[in-house]
Amino acid sequence: MEDFREKYRQELLQQEIKSNRYTVKGFFWFLAGVAFVWLLNTIGFFEVDEKLVSIAFTSTLVLYLLPLLLYYKGDLSKPWIKYLFLSLMCVICGIIVSLLSFHAVLLYAIPLLFSIQYRRRDVIWFVYAVNTVTMLISSLLSFYYGICDLNILLQSTHTRSWYLNVISGQALNIPFNSNPVFVIIVFEVFPRSIVLFLFAIIIQYAVISSNEDAFKIARLTYLKETDLKTRVFNKNKYEEMVRQYYPRIENIAVIFWDINNLKAINDKYGHAMGDKAIETLSVVLNGYSGNRCRVYRIGGDEFVVVVDNPLEKEAEMLIKAAADKLEKAQVDDEVKISSAVGLAYGKGKEILRVARAADVKMYENKKLCKENRI
Repeated sequence: MEDFREKYRQELLQQEIKSNRYTVKGFFWFLAGVAFVWLLNTIGFFEVDEKLVSIAFTSTLVLYLLPLLLYYKGDLSKPWIKYLFLSLMCVICGIIVSLLSFHAVLLYAIPLLFSIQYRRRDVIWFVYAVNTVTMLISSLLSFYYGICDLNILLQSTHTRSWYLNVISGQALNIPFNSNPVFVIIVFEVFPRSIVLFLFAIIIQYAVISSNEDAFKIARLTYLKETDLKTRVFNKNKYEEMVRQYYPRIENIAVIFWDINNLKAINDKYGHAMGDKAIETLSVVLNGYSGNRCRVYRIGGDEFVVVVDNPLEKEAEMLIKAAADKLEKAQVDDEVKISSAVGLAYGKGKEILRVARAADVKMYENKKLCKENRI
């Protein structure tokens, strides 16, 4: 199962890289949304202070440049990337809410929604903490510089300073709050942080459930397509790849391997020694597996290696290197392991024909080995 856990860890890393890419795209949609509001405001559809909308758009554009640069030039596999991206997203939300106030208050939930894709509780609570801080700052800024909430009542589009200028020097019977900061923290930030906290709790449970399901699916997939004795792909996976994957590959090299004299090893030393011989060959071959090279066990001691778009002499060099390693990796002082090998090249869409040709060459090689008593 250690091999499975490593593959699962690698898969999670690839998913995190993909999530970072999606987050950068999220920044783009932030920018596009603010630009759309700015355009509508410019043509008079909205009647919001044009300066405020322009500052929101410019700030979003400037903060988008760093994620965009990292997207094209940076290493998205770095663990700190997601924290930087999500922090910037919280800051952008804070800036927009500071300036546009009640029009944009729902933005606070968006960074939390983006944190779901990382499937980690610590990421969710990190975003919640950053969101709470930016919400506190933006709430204070919005009170003094953003669109005033009085506009909802008075059907207007002004800031707090405008209202103060209008009533300056005039008699006003309504008392002013002497401590607005306290009121904002207690009656605005605190209730909103509670709502975000509930969001984070719900999201956390969704992430835990998603992780458990993903682990179960990954484990079942691993068991379905892996030969548990040798840790290489099994015949089911080979047949699936032959049907669905290799026909889409331009060129392939197919190599068949078969242990020589396995029956004699079983008869003389026992099946346990024969199993060790099979495992030894699988370990050697699995050392060459990668993105373009896959190893399958399709029979008792029969292995297939398929190389995608092989380089010149790549398959021949692989065969030689594997034979040298196999010769050094003896399972017992009395048991010498050797293998018969067959190689064929062809088009991916002709995988069945190429595999048959490699199989035929392998049996020809096995016959030659027997004649030479190898």
